[in-house]
Amino acid sequence: MEPIACAARDAESKGGVEGGVRYVKGNALAGRNEELTTWEDYQRLAVQWRDEVANVHLHAATGERPIDRFQKERVRLRGLPAIPFDTDEVLPVLVTPHARIHFDGNRYSVPPALVRKTVMLRANASEVRILDQGVEVARHPRCYEKRRLLVQDEHRLAALKLRRRRQAELKLHRIAEVYQEVLDEAARKGSSMLDVLATLIGEEITVRRQRALERRLHRARLPQCKTLAEYDFNFPKRIPKQAILRLFDCDFVAQQGCAVFMGPTGTGKPRPA
Repeated sequence: MEPIACAARDAESKGGVEGGVRYVKGNALAGRNEELTTWEDYQRLAVQWRDEVANVHLHAATGERPIDRFQKERVRLRGLPAIPFDTDEVLPVLVTPHARIHFDGNRYSVPPALVRKTVMLRANASEVRILDQGVEVARHPRCYEKRRLLVQDEHRLAALKLRRRRQAELKLHRIAEVYQEVLDEAARKGSSMLDVLATLIGEEITVRRQRALERRLHRARLPQCKTLAEYDFNFPKRIPKQAILRLFDCDFVAQQGCAVFMGPTGTGKPRPA
């Protein structure tokens, strides 16, 4: 069976068809916008309207009710083939970088290994199936709403494992720790993805610098590590606080100079050093 599309605005080729469509719209669907909100609602109405209205209505052309005419013609009808007609909607789709495919106004998840690949989608009235090289890789209930995201738990788990593996390969440990927190904060503030990326990179750089400093201090085998916040400016009292703070600026390094601590024993020379 091959359906042939009628020409636009050609009454001779599709006038009778449009009359039937007009009958369904005006009789079955009119005034039911509020009660027809899902595909299941349309299916229930179709059966009810067919049996209680359309099939018992006296047909103008035949002068008979369709249900009576059907009983006369039943014996002349051939049985349906053993293999049903393939009525699935079939089309190639591209998997997005987030392991999603777009179909009929909604997004459906697929295994993350298929990112940026073209797969085949088959959709019927109740299911959406995704196939890769003829092998089914995902199956979802079909959604007739719009702008919905349908994600399977196994796809979410696979994506998380893949993300962690790639982060481990790149040694982006800090990003792996804070990325979800940064994304949540960006969603609240409406930040751009460029801002998110800059924040994540900044976190990673800060932690790497701190770890590098800790490694150098460990190799130096210093007996004790103190910060400027922990420095006791009350001892030694003879050294002005501003003089010590200027040493921490390390301006003498840029000038290729040296800082020399001189004084008698017991005056606290090692403390600023």
